[in-house]
Amino acid sequence: MAFAGNVDELALLQAVRLKEQVSAAVLAEHLGVSAASAQAAYDALLTQGKAQEVSDGRIGLTEAGLSELEDQLDAERVSIDEDSIAEVYESFVPFHEEFVGLIDSADADQLADLDRRASVVFDDLSAFVPRLSRYQDLFADALAKVAAGETKWISEPVIDSYATVWTELRKELLGASGTAE
Repeated sequence: MAFAGNVDELALLQAVRLKEQVSAAVLAEHLGVSAASAQAAYDALLTQGKAQEVSDGRIGLTEAGLSELEDQLDAERVSIDEDSIAEVYESFVPFHEEFVGLIDSADADQLADLDRRASVVFDDLSAFVPRLSRYQDLFADALAKVAAGETKWISEPVIDSYATVWTELRKELLGASGTAE
């Protein structure tokens, strides 16, 4: 559903929750929207009481924001075929196990190979939960930076590094499939 700045509200709320506290600039990059759109969405969350400033220029969700997010996630889950998303999750598990074993010593080639092989799972997930297709762009962005020699994009926690994006996508998949951690 379009929100202020023509930003998808569910994606916006989930980004804030997953990142815990974000700036408008981080939202723009993560959601793939303009700085102006991200700022409008950021401001609207504050105005509507769905978020509050938690540090200078960063917001986190309020109880009202978390409640709205849960309502929207519940509505999204109703539209997802449970058996199909369970199959996507089962297909993801071996890649996740490989990722966990690889990430501490990964290089650009290893990540690119894993990404290439896991892309069919990401494609399937995006087909069932279209708002998650943005993660493929985030993976590609992180991989391009790693390939250019910027190794912090492998696993740096405060940016949309490959590991950060993987962790967030895994949380999204667990939520969509109703699988408990």
